[in-house]
Amino acid sequence: MNKPVLLLIGSFLLAGCDKPPEEQRLEKFRGSVNYRAYHFASEKATKLAVVEYNKRSAEPVTDATVHATIGLLWFLAENSEYSFVEADIAGTGASGDIRILCLGLQSIALSKMKMPNLSRSYYDRLKAELAAKQGTDTHSIEVEHKMMLVSLIAVGFFHGNTDLAQFGADALGSISQLDYLPPLIGAIVESQKGSPLKACAQLRELNKSEQFSEHKKALIAEVADIIENCPDKGKLGEEVMNRVVIQLIQRVLDDVFTTEDQRMLLEKAKGLPALITEKTKSLISPAPGSKPEGKEETMPGSE
Repeated sequence: MNKPVLLLIGSFLLAGCDKPPEEQRLEKFRGSVNYRAYHFASEKATKLAVVEYNKRSAEPVTDATVHATIGLLWFLAENSEYSFVEADIAGTGASGDIRILCLGLQSIALSKMKMPNLSRSYYDRLKAELAAKQGTDTHSIEVEHKMMLVSLIAVGFFHGNTDLAQFGADALGSISQLDYLPPLIGAIVESQKGSPLKACAQLRELNKSEQFSEHKKALIAEVADIIENCPDKGKLGEEVMNRVVIQLIQRVLDDVFTTEDQRMLLEKAKGLPALITEKTKSLISPAPGSKPEGKEETMPGSE
């Protein structure tokens, strides 16, 4: 083999080594057996669920919408790796609100997988695509748009961008008639800025309002209790903040998807993660009678 060819091969090999460590880890993650098995199982299970759902619904949904919903459910279950995979699937070729939702989920997942630089990169892409939309259509009632706004609240708090969280809450509160959401988010923002006691006072006062149902008052009281019992009275810690956001998003999802068709979609999506996980296990388990070659592979970045 002549020298130019050897140099060319060497340059290709070195090019792979030039990638930042986080990009190498993400590449390894996407190439892992668990990632590929889950990806395959999710696509198959979701496609069947969507076909069955669309047979009975006057408003058909796309595979991408369901994958993004499952990604959001995995986020609520605090499974960052599977949330990232679902966002990977949904984000392939997606645009608009679904694209923004996926970038938010990927950003949060990458941070929890200890890849802060990549997390910030996805977050910057989210902000760029949001800016490119030239404002949010607050009159839209599409499922994808509402999911995107829920994602903005979560990713805004996760990255300390309280303005983004407040924007998502204001828009979602407007189009979904969630009158409790903007002031509730405002109180959580206040606690993040270093005034948890003031935030609790705001929440207790908000809870006295006769305009809110008992269901909404219960949520406000739960958030107030979490903030009030936070060990650090100066600012909510990461663990406490995660509890607040996850509790909040779970309730908001229940309130946002109020129409029969949308609630049916959410209920179907809630059952898919467990089904997909079972399918994934069967795909990566050794065949009957065979001997495992080594320790079962785990998702890169898992603790």
